[in-house]
Amino acid sequence: MTAYIIANNHTTEYEGQLSTYRGQVTETAQSFGGHYLARGAPIKVLEGQWLARQRNVISAWPDQAAAERFWFSDTYQKDIRPKRVGTSVNDIGLFAGDASPPAKLGDEVFLLVLAQIVHLPPTMAEYGARAADVATKFGGVYLSRGNRIKVLEGDWLDRTRVMLMMWPSLKVAMDFWTSPDYQRIKPLRDGSGVYDIALFAAEKN
Repeated sequence: MTAYIIANNHTTEYEGQLSTYRGQVTETAQSFGGHYLARGAPIKVLEGQWLARQRNVISAWPDQAAAERFWFSDTYQKDIRPKRVGTSVNDIGLFAGDASPPAKLGDEVFLLVLAQIVHLPPTMAEYGARAADVATKFGGVYLSRGNRIKVLEGDWLDRTRVMLMMWPSLKVAMDFWTSPDYQRIKPLRDGSGVYDIALFAAEKN
């Protein structure tokens, strides 16, 4: 099953060798069967906040083993990763997938949820089920429901929940988010935590 590496980065003043890093990491990821879905700042913040220096990177892999072969390879750890050291503070996790993205990306957008969960109200299960029904109706696909396999870098807090969805376009994603159907059920998760939710443009390939 597809696996995802999701990075939540906060950039520093130090620029390092990022242009070289990006080119090399893209080529190396492809050699291990991975490809990048989105990189950079969000195109739309739906809830919460994304800080000015906050950047996110989302990549897809054929399975957990492929992602780990890439991440722990000498090529990445010794030759490529040092080029970004000092450029940002990174929390990077490996997550199990629930569905696979298309091999070629165009107008798709990705919805990323970073939630600090402090309490699970009795209505949370109902919210999850009904939100999934509405999302499917609008063409949304759950790529990962946040089953974290392992922390690769940084410090993902135990209460942090991550969810990744894919939408055919920005318009469709916004139609879902602003729809009466979703807005009626959104209060069912009130009081459960702090949610940062944003949309990212697909990296065309």
